[in-house]
Amino acid sequence: MSLDEALPKGFIDRVGDRGLIVEGWAPQAKILTHSSVGGFVSHCGWSSILEAITYGVPVICMARKLDHPITSKLVVELGIGVEVRRDGEEFTRGEIAKAIKKVVVEEEGREIGRKVDTLRDEVRRKRDVEINAAVQRIVQLAQA
Repeated sequence: MSLDEALPKGFIDRVGDRGLIVEGWAPQAKILTHSSVGGFVSHCGWSSILEAITYGVPVICMARKLDHPITSKLVVELGIGVEVRRDGEEFTRGEIAKAIKKVVVEEEGREIGRKVDTLRDEVRRKRDVEINAAVQRIVQLAQA
């Protein structure tokens, strides 16, 4: 399916220079670091969620299968994202729009942003402590 078939008529023209539409694989980590990213629509694969936390980006969860629904529940319980409600097995435009609006526009989204920022900072702090401890241990072993 081409972009023209997948997107609403005129969407690419309406977006213009305000956004970027990428066909195929996109540099996800690079995108998540951009200051204008207000939320990350994700299938909730574990690596994607770790990247969202690493860069402090709230998650809009659209999990379908495997471990993704479990990861989605964790994201919601941690308060760092919202889950798109399904209509049976499918996601609807309306529910996707509601979830994005909740994260990007509403007060709840600002609270989610604060929580993911706090988690990001805590993960960085712990990572730095653990890396320093590992380096010290390696130096001790090398000097023995």
